[in-house]
Amino acid sequence: MSLLVDRAGQREVIALVAAGMSNRQIAEQLVTSVRTVEGHLFRASQRTGISSREGLAALVDHSQ
Repeated sequence: MSLLVDRAGQREVIALVAAGMSNRQIAEQLVTSVRTVEGHLFRASQRTGISSREGLAALVDHSQ
């Protein structure tokens, strides 16, 4: 997942997406807003060129 990793928040959010959590569930677990979660996903998507949640989640699967 080295394509992403300027931000620990993005890595953490994507790991939770890979675990099957919704944006709301992620926000509750990280004690942040849904908008912040969406922002992390958007920026990760921009950095990697991957536009789907499934694609971002696959980065986690491939990096472990």
